[in-house]
Amino acid sequence: MKRFIIGISGFLFLIIYFNGTTHFISNSVIQFICLLLFFPIASFIAKINGFPGLKGIGLVKTRHWMRHFIVSFVIGFGFWALMYISYWLLGKFEIIGIKSGIEAISIIVQVLVGFFCGSLINDLITRGYVLNLIKGKLPAYAIAGISICIYAVDDFWNGDLTTTNFIFSIILGCSLTYSFLKTGSVWANTGIHFGLNVAYGIIYGLSGEYGGGLILTVKGKINPILNNFIVLAAPTIMFLAVFLYYRNKSNENFRFVGVERDDREAREIT
Repeated sequence: MKRFIIGISGFLFLIIYFNGTTHFISNSVIQFICLLLFFPIASFIAKINGFPGLKGIGLVKTRHWMRHFIVSFVIGFGFWALMYISYWLLGKFEIIGIKSGIEAISIIVQVLVGFFCGSLINDLITRGYVLNLIKGKLPAYAIAGISICIYAVDDFWNGDLTTTNFIFSIILGCSLTYSFLKTGSVWANTGIHFGLNVAYGIIYGLSGEYGGGLILTVKGKINPILNNFIVLAAPTIMFLAVFLYYRNKSNENFRFVGVERDDREAREIT
């Protein structure tokens, strides 16, 4: 019971710290410093729970970690780009130009740095920490379901509080959690997460508003039913791509029956 309480307390501290940093600190420099401080804090909390630091919650370089990250990034970015192209063609927003010069460079840097840190940290908390905390106590598919629900609640809270968005978060969580479980490393699912966030940032920037991204847009109009169909179809089809790519991969920490082990050697990130 004591270990359980320590584990839950550690999770709550990390999730509150991350959300507090991203939502209540407006100064970008201070916010970035706080995000960097997350890693030694997370390492300390991981060690309290008996994990070997960040390595114990998924921040490891497996033999194919870079390949997984790149392929996952292409999948995430590609499907989200197709989703936004569909929205544009159907009139949800109108493109009126593209930012240039220093403003464009500033947005690109903010999107790449901000969303990479945000994606990686969220993945370490909702997947790396949670999955390793309950590993061995339940079947792999059960702990996957718990991680997906935790991610969905966190993602749902950060967006519009609608049933469609909650279902969207559940479906998206399937791709993120599945890729983590099949590789044992955070890089596979962070590639997906980062890729779709970059696509989002190109349109909306870090502000999440029309005109806030690299591409200048103004709000248009789209049929609500068609909008909901697209927003649910995108993560569903993406999961099929993620499943097809990662289905024949497995790792020693979360075994799936009938699948060969991949990525046998891992080394810690220092």
